[in-house]
Amino acid sequence: MTALPTPGPTPGPATGPATRPPRAPARLPMTPGRWLALAIGVPVALALIGWTGFSFVSALGRASFPVDTTIPLAHGRLTAHMNGGDIVLRPGHAENGQARLTGTAHYSLVRPHFAVNGGDLNFRCRIPTGDCGLDARLAIPPRTVVSLDTGGGNVDVSGLQSRLTLSSGGGDVTVSGPEGPVTVDTGGGNLTAGDLGGTLRFSTGGGDVNGSGLFTPVVTMDTGGGNVTLVFTRPPENVTVTSGGGDVNILLPRGTTEYAITSKPGGGDYSRAETVPINSAAPDKITVDSGGGNIRIATS
Repeated sequence: MTALPTPGPTPGPATGPATRPPRAPARLPMTPGRWLALAIGVPVALALIGWTGFSFVSALGRASFPVDTTIPLAHGRLTAHMNGGDIVLRPGHAENGQARLTGTAHYSLVRPHFAVNGGDLNFRCRIPTGDCGLDARLAIPPRTVVSLDTGGGNVDVSGLQSRLTLSSGGGDVTVSGPEGPVTVDTGGGNLTAGDLGGTLRFSTGGGDVNGSGLFTPVVTMDTGGGNVTLVFTRPPENVTVTSGGGDVNILLPRGTTEYAITSKPGGGDYSRAETVPINSAAPDKITVDSGGGNIRIATS
């Protein structure tokens, strides 16, 4: 009897070489530099996200309130500190020698601090973001000594007759008419001055300076790079102009007054009209350092 063959394994489908599972990507080693980047970058990113959200909420939460108050002046002086907003100063004859403040305060989320204490006026924003400032008009007796500091708003002053000290964090300043000394410091805004007869000290972080109708004896000017134009109607005794690079133009009244002129164009051009008499020993002095801009001294 013939034995039947033992059935072998059933042939399956043809298979290729064995496929290996994909390897997991190798982890980057945490070097000290990467740890430092995480330590700095993560808090900064979170802070930026939070600040952006807070600023958005502040923009939505705007409000305002009217201001109308009298300010008793201490010994004919007024001191005002503002975080922002535009201020206009004009002469006024308030009763009992008081000043009057009218305008609108605007803010975001938190009502600003506003207080009058004697001759001191204080307007301070409580949060460093959003829209906050006081747009106002101050009517004061003409001979009031004024010290005004704004956080960046524009300042417009005319018709006063006493000492003025004005400071703006970057807004434009316009001054006309004061007979007393004037000191102006702007963080970069333009300065416009006219019909001034007292000692002038001007400083700006880069804005242009335009002075006209000046009959002041002494001018000290320092600008971070803006152009300077000074037009005199009376011969000045001492003019000192320092610019970080802007052009300087000085126009003097025609006459026989001689000037001792020192010029440092620093790379720019220097020109003096023949109608400007010069004498190195003259008591009236003009010193100009343009930092690289052009210097021109002529007669008007």
